[in-house]
Amino acid sequence: MPGDRSGDMMPAILTYAVGDIHGSYTKLVNLLEHCLDHCGRNTPRFVFVGDYVDRGRRSRDVVNALIKTQAGSPDQVVCLRGNHEEMLIDAAEGRNEAQWLDNGGDMTLQSYGLRRAAELPAEHLEWLASLPLAVTEEKRLFVHAGILPGVPLQEQPATAVLWIREPFLSDPRDHGLFIVHGHTPLATGVPDLRRNRLNLDTAACFGGPLTAAVFDDKEAGPLAFITDAGTITPAPALTALEQA
Repeated sequence: MPGDRSGDMMPAILTYAVGDIHGSYTKLVNLLEHCLDHCGRNTPRFVFVGDYVDRGRRSRDVVNALIKTQAGSPDQVVCLRGNHEEMLIDAAEGRNEAQWLDNGGDMTLQSYGLRRAAELPAEHLEWLASLPLAVTEEKRLFVHAGILPGVPLQEQPATAVLWIREPFLSDPRDHGLFIVHGHTPLATGVPDLRRNRLNLDTAACFGGPLTAAVFDDKEAGPLAFITDAGTITPAPALTALEQA
């Protein structure tokens, strides 16, 4: 799926950060196609911010697709771990399975046709357990949920990057890098762009769109947003935003 579509000119690299999928397989397929069309002759890079499973009907298909996509372009596809992957891993290892089931894990089991988390294919469990918590670029940090404000980025606890909402969401300070995250679903179905962060969880599994933000290597903030329906919306410059 991702690939170098360069022509005669040296291509730019565009990064497409994708919000929480939660088993929304059809939306994922459609969004990736729209991102590749948008990329044109440039080189696409994808960063998925976690929560591939639970709540939606097709978690197994989502995991299969991401494993295949990443294997085909390992240098161009980064898949981060979300709190729902963390809960699934814990459940498969015999910890807190009831908590996972209460948070949409039952839908994941239905998609696999199984009764217990430990019965998931070994390849899928190994892939989920291998997912990193964060990835850093020159101007941006990609995580699932956010960061603990005031703590150096290299010292962030796993519980924060997987689970945090407050005080992160309301903290207006410069974190050193622009934070790109998901985790907190947005009832508006529109990404929440602030000067210091971007929330991409547009509630795909609750009827909202699946959204990708487009970045280049010049600016910290996004250039545009793309939805699974193919809608492309230019993003305002960070300097034009309110600080709060």
